[in-house]
Amino acid sequence: MPAIKKIIRDAIDAHQQQHATHCPVASSKARIKAFLHGTSDGAKRVRALDGEDKEARRQAILDAAERLFSDRQALANVADVADAAGLAKGTVYLYFQTKEEIYLALHARGVGHFFSALIARLNDGTPFDFEEMYSLTQLHLLDSPTYMPLSTSCMGFAPNAVPLEAALQFQTQMTSWMVTAGTGIERHFANLAPGEGVRLLKHSYALMIGLYSLRSERSSIDPKCPVIPGMGSYQAEASLALARYWAQVTGITDPTLTKKN
Repeated sequence: MPAIKKIIRDAIDAHQQQHATHCPVASSKARIKAFLHGTSDGAKRVRALDGEDKEARRQAILDAAERLFSDRQALANVADVADAAGLAKGTVYLYFQTKEEIYLALHARGVGHFFSALIARLNDGTPFDFEEMYSLTQLHLLDSPTYMPLSTSCMGFAPNAVPLEAALQFQTQMTSWMVTAGTGIERHFANLAPGEGVRLLKHSYALMIGLYSLRSERSSIDPKCPVIPGMGSYQAEASLALARYWAQVTGITDPTLTKKN
C-alpha cells in the first residue's frame, strides 16, 4: 500500500478509536460499512434521519413564509422566503416549484391543525357540542392573524400557479379531512342525514370566507374600501353567523351558542 494511503488510513482509525467511547452509536466506519452493504439496520437509520431532516427543512421554509406573510399580508417571492429561512434559493426549489406552492402548503398546514384537533375531539368517545366546535374554530381559524388572509390569497391563485400534483394532493387531503370530520359530526347529531356533516363544514367555511371579504377592517388596509354600515368586527360577525347557521341546521336551542355576537 502506498505510504500516503497508509498514513490516512491509520489517522482515520486512530480518530475513530479516540472517539468511540463518547459515541452512543456504532463507529462511523461501521455505520458507513452497514450503509454500503445493507447488512444491518444502519442504512435504514441513516435514510430515516435524512427524511426527518428534509421534513424539518420543509417546515422551516413554511415557517419563514408565514413570518413574511404575517408582516406583509402578501405573498413573498421565493428568494425572500429562502433568505428568511437561511437557505439558498435553489434549495427552496428542491421542495417547492413556485411561491404559490409554498403558500398553499402553508395554508394546508393551518387547515390540518384545525381538522386534527376537531377529528380527535369527535372520536374521543365523549359527548360533543357546537360550543366546542366553535372554540376550535375560533382558536385555529377566526383568531389566527394569517388564516383568512392566506385562505383568500390561495383562492385567488392563477391557473397553473401551483403544480398539478401539489394541487391534487391538497384537494385529496381536504376531502379526506372533510369526510372524516363530517361523519363524526353526524354521529353526535342524530338529526343530520348522511352527507349533512360535510355540507355543514363546507357552508360554514363559505360563511367565514364571505364575511371576511366584507369585513369592515378592510378599510384599514385599503383606504378606498368603504365601511359597510352595521358590520362589526370580522370575529363578531363570523361568530354570530356560524351560531345562527348551526342552530338552524341542528335544531340547537342552547342560548350560550345562539347569543354569540
